[in-house]
Amino acid sequence: MVKETHTKGGYIFALLALPFLNNNFLNEYDIIYKCILISVYIYFSYLGSLFPDIDMKGSYISKRHPIIYKLFGSKFKHRGFTHSLIFISFLIFLLESLTKYTSDNVVFLCLSSGFLVGYVSHLCLDLLTKEGIEIFYPISINFSLLPIKTSSKIERFICKTLNFIVIFLLGYRFYTLFQI
Repeated sequence: MVKETHTKGGYIFALLALPFLNNNFLNEYDIIYKCILISVYIYFSYLGSLFPDIDMKGSYISKRHPIIYKLFGSKFKHRGFTHSLIFISFLIFLLESLTKYTSDNVVFLCLSSGFLVGYVSHLCLDLLTKEGIEIFYPISINFSLLPIKTSSKIERFICKTLNFIVIFLLGYRFYTLFQI
């Protein structure tokens, strides 16, 4: 999938998980601070939805963060380690440690959960492509659920559909979260 499809998928996953975040961690805050926290959460879901492609030289995220790409991403095959359950486990450990280190600070909680939700959305969308992902890395078998080709007409249609879903969910979530 291309950048636009991944970002829209990240937004959708984040908006679907937002009630959980709100009910468990954000209810006690006033509306202004809650908006800031939700913005942090949504922004990091955007980053998380792009980050798995740090292992691909020409990707948007590797161009924006060339140091991370050179230190980390260039060492792995595309759709391998950074698209695996091992990496997700490492990421969960890292983000939990960050949150605990900051004494469960709500800003870092929103940052971490947004990044993780976006990251998972990326893997789910790549599972739908013909190329698939090495979910059980280091076993080098690509798993694929559908034969969608990256940058195809079908993907562009999916991207447009996801765009409508984002707009609907965004309106619905803000309506339900900020009812007075």
